[in-house]
Amino acid sequence: MSEPAVRPGTGGGMANHDPNQAKRVELILQQVDSLPTLSAVAVRLLELTTADDTSAKEVIELVASDPALSSKVIKLCRCHPRGRTSMVSSVDRAVVLLGFDALRSAVLSVQVFELFDQMHSPGGEVPAQEPVFDREMFWHHSLGVAVACELIVEASPLREKIGRGDAYLSGLLHDLGQLALHVILPKSFDRVCELAEGHAVSVDHACRHIIGIDSHSAGKRIAEHWHLTHALMDVLWLSGQPFTSLPDLRHRELIGLVSLADAVVRRQHMTTVGHGPRGEDIAEMCEQLGLSAGIIEDLLPRLHEQVSARASTLGLSEEHAPEVFLRLLSRANEVLGRLNVTVRQQAAVAEAQAGTLGGIAEFHASAMPSGSVVGVLGKVVRSAASTLGEGFFAMLYQDRVGQPWQMFQFACDGRVLRSDLINPPFASTAVEDLGDDVQVSMQALGVLPWLADYLGGAAHLRDVRLLPLRCGWGVSAVLLHECPIEDRTGRQQLEALSRTWGAAIAAAAQHRGAKLLGEDLAEANRVLSETQQALARSTALAAVGEIAAGAAHEMNNPLTVISGRSQLLASRLVDSEHRAMAEQIVAESHRLSDIITALRSFADPAEPARRDVDLAELIMRVAQQVGTGDRSKAQINTIMAKSLPTVHIDPDQIGRALNEMLRNAVESEGSKHIELRVQIDPLDDRLKIQIVDDGAGLSEHALAHAFDPFFSAKPAGRQPGLGLAHARRLVEAHDGRITLENGPTGGAVATLWLSKWRGEAQERREVA
Repeated sequence: MSEPAVRPGTGGGMANHDPNQAKRVELILQQVDSLPTLSAVAVRLLELTTADDTSAKEVIELVASDPALSSKVIKLCRCHPRGRTSMVSSVDRAVVLLGFDALRSAVLSVQVFELFDQMHSPGGEVPAQEPVFDREMFWHHSLGVAVACELIVEASPLREKIGRGDAYLSGLLHDLGQLALHVILPKSFDRVCELAEGHAVSVDHACRHIIGIDSHSAGKRIAEHWHLTHALMDVLWLSGQPFTSLPDLRHRELIGLVSLADAVVRRQHMTTVGHGPRGEDIAEMCEQLGLSAGIIEDLLPRLHEQVSARASTLGLSEEHAPEVFLRLLSRANEVLGRLNVTVRQQAAVAEAQAGTLGGIAEFHASAMPSGSVVGVLGKVVRSAASTLGEGFFAMLYQDRVGQPWQMFQFACDGRVLRSDLINPPFASTAVEDLGDDVQVSMQALGVLPWLADYLGGAAHLRDVRLLPLRCGWGVSAVLLHECPIEDRTGRQQLEALSRTWGAAIAAAAQHRGAKLLGEDLAEANRVLSETQQALARSTALAAVGEIAAGAAHEMNNPLTVISGRSQLLASRLVDSEHRAMAEQIVAESHRLSDIITALRSFADPAEPARRDVDLAELIMRVAQQVGTGDRSKAQINTIMAKSLPTVHIDPDQIGRALNEMLRNAVESEGSKHIELRVQIDPLDDRLKIQIVDDGAGLSEHALAHAFDPFFSAKPAGRQPGLGLAHARRLVEAHDGRITLENGPTGGAVATLWLSKWRGEAQERREVA
C-alpha cells in the first residue's frame, strides 16, 4: 500500500507562516483528533474486508453481532441493483449479494452518518439556530458524488481499475473535512460559507482566510484518526486538485474520478451554500481520465433517482426524485440571485475604483512635476472638488514642526482665496496632531472655535470635516471640506486618493527642502571660502608682522647710521651736486624708515581708542586734507544728512582709512569728480561711507589684489602699496569692512561699513 501524497501548492493547508496562526491551526487539528472514532464493528469490518484470507462467515458473524447495523445493511442491500431482484431478509444473503467492497461502503456510510449526527463541538461552541451550513444538503451532496462515482465506473473502462465500492465510498467521504470543521467551529464555518458564496471563491480559500486551515487538511487528519486506507486518505486530501498536478499515485484515477463527480454534482446545485459550481471544464476532466463526455449526460437522469433512494435508506429524506429536482432548482435560483447581487455590488465597487484610478491618473498628470507646495495644494483641492463635489475647501499646512501653521482657502479650481499664518492650538506642534481617522469631525476634536475666524467661506461650520493627507512618514497636510462620505466604499476610495494627494504634497515639500538645502550649502561654502581666505590672510599678516618686527629691529641701527652720516656729509660738502646726493640719501633713508613703521602698523595695528566723534567734522577734515594736496586734480563733493549722529570710533584710525580710500579715488586715472556719501542704513543700522569716482575703474586683477600688501596698480616706485591694505586693517579693528567694486557706469566705488559705531550711552538713549 502506497504512502499518502502531499497536497501540491497548499503550504500544508495553512493560511500563512505566522506563529500565532500556526498555533491556532494546531489547536484545531487537536480538536479534530478529539472527535469520536468509528465503532469497533466498523474498524474490524475494515480489517476483514481488506484482508485476502477473510471468509464470508467471519464477515456475516461480525455484522450480525450488531442488530441495528444488520437492519441497515439489509435495507441498503434492497436498494442495491443486485438486491432489487430478490427479497433479501438475512444478513448472510445481504453479504453474499453485496460483496465485501459494497458491504464495507454500506457499513461505513451508516457509521459516518450516525457518528456525525451525535457529535458536538469539542470546544463547546454552539451552532446558530439557523446555520448557514445545511448538514442535510451536505449529505445529499456527498451521496450525489458517491452515486455519480459509482455510475461513472459502471459505464466506463475505469471499472477495470476501480471497484464500485471504493468509488462509492470515496465519493461519500471526499468532503468529510467540511463537516468536521463545522462540528468544531460551527459559527466560523458559517462565515466561511457566506464568504465563499458572496465572493465566488472556493470553500478552501475562504477556510484558509477565516479559520487558517482548509477542509482537505481537516479531512486528511480525520482519515489518519480513523485509520482509513491510504487511497481514501489521499482522496480526502487531494480531491479538487487539477488532474495534471496530482502526483504519480496508483490510485490517481480514483482521485480524478471523485473530482469529476464532485464537479458534476455541484453543477446540479446539489450542494451547500458556498460550494457551488466554479466553472470547471467537465469535458476536459473526462478527457484526462480517458472517458467520453457522453457518460456524464447519460448518468444525469438516474442520478437524482438513486440519490433519493439512498437518502431514504439512510434516513436522510423521504423525498422522491421530482421533489428533489424542484428543491435543487429552487436552490439554484437562490444562488443565481445572490450571485446577481454580488455581481452588481462588485460592478459598483469596480466603477468606483475605476473612478478613483482615473482621478489619481488625472491628478498625477496635472501635479507632476510637483512645482511649489502651494501650487500642489491647489491641485489637490481641484482634484478633491471633482471627486467630492463643489463646496468649501481649505488646507492646513506646516513646513516644519515648531513653525507656524499655514491656512489656505481655495476655490474649487485650485485658486488661492486667502492665506493666513496661525499658531497651533492646545500646545500642539504638528499638523498631524489634529486627527487619525480618514474623516474626523472638527467639532469632535474641539478645534472649531480655534479655526472659526479662518472658515468664513464655509456654509455650515459644524459640517466642516478634516481629512489628513498621509504620506510615507506621516501627515503632510490636512484638507478641510464639507462633503461627508457615508458609505464604506466611498471612504475607501477617498483613502486611496488622500494618500496620493499626501504623497504629492510631501514630494513638493521635499523638492523645496532640497532646493533650500542646496542654497544653504552654497552659502556655507561661500562663508567657508571667505573664512579660509581670511585665515590665510591672517596667517600671512602674522608672518609679515614677524618679518616687519625683525626687519625694523635689524634695520633701525643701520638706517640711523646712514641717516646721521648722510646729514653730516651734506653739511660739510661744498659742491652743490655732491651735497644734493647726500641729502637724497637722507630723504630715502627716512622714507625707508617710514615704510618699515607703516608695515609694523599694518601687521599689528594698535587697539582702537574709541571716543565719541562728530562724524561730519571728521569727514570734512579728511576731504580737506586730500583735496588740498599737491596731487589733487579732482573735485570732491560730500553728500551727508544735515545732522549726523555722534559716532563712537577711533578718529585717527578711521580718519587714516578714509584718507587712503579717498586718495586712491583722487589719484585714479581720469578721475575728475568724486562723491563722498555718508548715511545710516535704515535696514540694519550700519554706518555706510561710500566714495565714488568717475575714473577708468579697476581691472579684474586690481580688484582681486587691491587689499594685498605691497600691491599697486600704479607704476613702480610711485606708491609702496600699503595704503588700502592698511586701511582695511584699521577698519577691521573696528569690526567693520571695506568693499571695492567698479561702478555700473564706470569708475570705482569704495565703501566703508561699520556695524558697531554707536556708544553704549547712545544705544541706551536709542532704546529709551
